[in-house]
Amino acid sequence: MKKYKYELQKGSRHILCPICQKKTFKPYVEAGTNKIVDAEKFGRCERINNCGYISYPDTPDSDWKDYEQPKIPYKEKKPDFIPVDLVESTFCSFKENVFFMWLVELFGSEKALKLQSDYNIGTAKNGGTIFWQQDKEGNFRTGKVMYYNKDGKRNKKKNSWYLHKRVKNDYSLVQVFFGEHLINEGKPLAICESEKTALLMNELQPEYTWLAAGGSNMLNFYRLTRLKNLSFVSPDQGLFENWKEQTAFFEERQMDVRVEKAFREGKAKKGDDILDLYLNEAVI
Repeated sequence: MKKYKYELQKGSRHILCPICQKKTFKPYVEAGTNKIVDAEKFGRCERINNCGYISYPDTPDSDWKDYEQPKIPYKEKKPDFIPVDLVESTFCSFKENVFFMWLVELFGSEKALKLQSDYNIGTAKNGGTIFWQQDKEGNFRTGKVMYYNKDGKRNKKKNSWYLHKRVKNDYSLVQVFFGEHLINEGKPLAICESEKTALLMNELQPEYTWLAAGGSNMLNFYRLTRLKNLSFVSPDQGLFENWKEQTAFFEERQMDVRVEKAFREGKAKKGDDILDLYLNEAVI
């Protein structure tokens, strides 16, 4: 009978996944003792379609020479795509798009239109902005609708929502980083949380192609492994250590310390990001 030194912990209990930060992680335990090997490293996330993180413990010691590593099946979810004609139909009515008109105030019409074109910014009803999520193969995965005030800040009276839900009820959503379609092998990549921040930082710090995770816990394994490289990671205030750990396999990537430094010096608020520093210091 084949021996396994490690096995997934039995029972219904789950802990926090080290990648997606959801309580859907089954850690590996030593067979027969139920002792967890390393809860922050070795195990399997049950969110197979949305995270898919799996890490088996290192090579066993000499007492387990006849052990065999279990083969864990992984079935990648096949994504649906948004029809291109639907996406293109939203590239209009920009005078009604509150966020776009704020870009015009900041940069002028020419630069605002270039940012709109580069990042596929559309217009939704009631002045909303659509951040279309296009992958590097050119397919549109979903569109995130958000609402802004005339000063460029979020209109918190209106919730954000995703357009794929209007395409079909059983839509198979597999998300990528916002801006993934802009990846150019000759240009280093930078990542931040907010779509708005990625778009503006592409103008303010153009030595990088800026991508956005779209949420503080959206640095999942699938999205990260679609990147061949990652040069610069710019987390929101309070997320530095978390994002540092999750991007650690990009060994040469640089962590942006500016926001945390500004927070310690009283120049940034809790939850601020790199764009807030630029806006607060009137760099634009």
